[in-house]
Amino acid sequence: MLSMIRASFSLMDEIREIINSNYHMYEKILLIQEDHNEHFVNEQWAEQNFPIREFYLARDNGEYVGMASYQNLGNFAYIGYFYIKFGFHRKGYGRRIMQFLEMKAKSEQLNEIRLFVNDSADWAENAYKSMGFQEKSSNKTEILLMNQGILSKYYEEGQTLLVKTLSPLKPANLINNSFSMEE
Repeated sequence: MLSMIRASFSLMDEIREIINSNYHMYEKILLIQEDHNEHFVNEQWAEQNFPIREFYLARDNGEYVGMASYQNLGNFAYIGYFYIKFGFHRKGYGRRIMQFLEMKAKSEQLNEIRLFVNDSADWAENAYKSMGFQEKSSNKTEILLMNQGILSKYYEEGQTLLVKTLSPLKPANLINNSFSMEE
């Protein structure tokens, strides 16, 4: 059974381990040096990001297998870090984590999720599109101006903004900060 928990600060080492386990996939495709610090993260990154994001960990059979960050930005939810621990890809964890995030957004009465994907990360783009995401824009200027620039602090060079429109949640299905799914 996959369980999702909201990470406390004491679990940020687990978050960092999952992100860093995938760095080799991004190392050669990141266009500017500053963006590397968002894909191979340290304790300072954790201290800066924990107060401004909700982090969620996916656990299966006692092992953390994936994670995501979530932010309610008023009109939509923003997923900033979405990672499956290296070695656990292609087992359905990403889809199940995204289902949790969608339910969370719906429970907050949001009807859209947005995220960025690196234009050279075909594996990530294909996964997101298979989950129903569509391209909103790959134009940097357009992206940085959207919603009074709310996403500008998350943008990395060479990214495309993807969007998924959510159907409204029926009141009987509202969730809190914990979630479990049977396999």
